[in-house]
Amino acid sequence: MSKLKKTLIILFVTLGLASCDVLNQVAQMANFANCTFNFNNINQIQMLGINLSKGMTAESLNITQGLALVNAITNRTLPVSFNVNLNVSNPNSIAASMAKMDYILTLNGKQVVSTTMNQAINVPANSSNVVTIPITTDLFQLFSGESADAIVNLAFKLAGASSNPVNVGLKVKPYISINGQQLSYPNYISMNKTLN
Repeated sequence: MSKLKKTLIILFVTLGLASCDVLNQVAQMANFANCTFNFNNINQIQMLGINLSKGMTAESLNITQGLALVNAITNRTLPVSFNVNLNVSNPNSIAASMAKMDYILTLNGKQVVSTTMNQAINVPANSSNVVTIPITTDLFQLFSGESADAIVNLAFKLAGASSNPVNVGLKVKPYISINGQQLSYPNYISMNKTLN
């Protein structure tokens, strides 16, 4: 039994909350310490409302889309949205579950978002699930000191275009809900992926 699981069980026993259901929830959250979190992919990339298909570049835009991009660059704004998909593998003999999770996403070391996904996630025993994290940001606000070309290239790089590598960093912190109380995993689980 992990140190985290022992600590949580002792806590709940001390508080008089140690029913079988509570202990099962504690065990399921503690099992996230044994789960493997890996990037699956980034998809559903949109820039200025334009769906960016894999390998697409600025030269792939039609005239209307190109004019929208020029206008955005002039106004120093480039809204993008995308999904970060994670594979969560559970090697345990019981399910690993959480009520919600905090997450922090960075691109090239710049924090894009720090927020909470209020969605229950369950990974069955000896199984894997894909967790999708939706991201929305404005690249010009995020990388205000960078050139317009570098910022536009970053948007297309998310879609798999050939350009400078982009480092995507993600930290997640699972929570469980016990008797209306939200209890968090003690540390963030960190992962990184370089998009070459």
